[in-house]
Amino acid sequence: MMHMSTLNEATNIRKFGKDLGYLPYMIERYISILGEEETKKLLQFNETKLPQIIRFNSLRKPHAETEMLLKKKQVVMERVKNFPEARRVIRSPVPIGATEEYLNGFYMLQGENSLYPSSILNPKNGELVGDLAAAPGGKTTHLAQLMNNRGTIVAIEISAFRSRSLKSNLARMGVQNSIVINMDSQNIQSLNLEFDKILLDAPCSGSGTIISDPTRKISKTIDDLLKYHELQVSLLTNAINVLRTQGEIVYSTCSLEPEENELVITKVLESKDMKIEEINIIGENGLTKFETYNFDSEMVKAKRLYPHKTCGEGFFIVKMVKE
Repeated sequence: MMHMSTLNEATNIRKFGKDLGYLPYMIERYISILGEEETKKLLQFNETKLPQIIRFNSLRKPHAETEMLLKKKQVVMERVKNFPEARRVIRSPVPIGATEEYLNGFYMLQGENSLYPSSILNPKNGELVGDLAAAPGGKTTHLAQLMNNRGTIVAIEISAFRSRSLKSNLARMGVQNSIVINMDSQNIQSLNLEFDKILLDAPCSGSGTIISDPTRKISKTIDDLLKYHELQVSLLTNAINVLRTQGEIVYSTCSLEPEENELVITKVLESKDMKIEEINIIGENGLTKFETYNFDSEMVKAKRLYPHKTCGEGFFIVKMVKE
């Protein structure tokens, strides 16, 4: 009897997903990864709206001063757990992305879960840091803030158009320790640099961002995921080649798809001497298997941030050290 009810539940979820406009393969894999109950919660959550999160920018103004200026405008905020520099906007009588404070670079609009990769990389003052898919600059400006504008960030962006928005965000936020290079990060070895730390927030299918971009429900096929996989493996392999011994790399995507996450890391570990580090954040462990794939057993140290469980966009994050 139990089996029958589970079968019905899965059928109901498939219908629910179809009614919401998802491609069928997406629902199947969510059920496979999360189970029926959690898949239902994820689909329901994706129909809601995320609260706006702002990250105060100490390179321009002390946090307390920015907070005071916004309170004068009757902006109601609350603190964000784990991020002293972030606030959740509860109510704002003014458009939060167009205030004088925003234009002066006192804060950045940035999703809560996208604050993790830079924090986990934890760059220090004197280090040479690579940010390998840098536009529009949320994470680059966060790295600069964590480094107090010291050391050097090499921010690489393949798109000339997106490089312009990256540069304008760096200027607005008062970042002085970054060099923007408009190039393909797969060619990073041509720079002849050796990095202490690298952030690769890789180009991905973005299935963790459906709550912000519903078009993603139908815009990517499994073939697309495999194309992203190839690119991600290449980007990560090239990044590791320019990392110093004992250097650290954080690989992240805003995708929930194993092909772009655990499979990428498993593939790269076959040819590269990297050690996966524990990351101490709330989230589910990385997968060790999915459908016909078996992943490296160390993948349990990676973190999956599911939208409905973290009240933010979906993310996959792993931190590795070069042996």
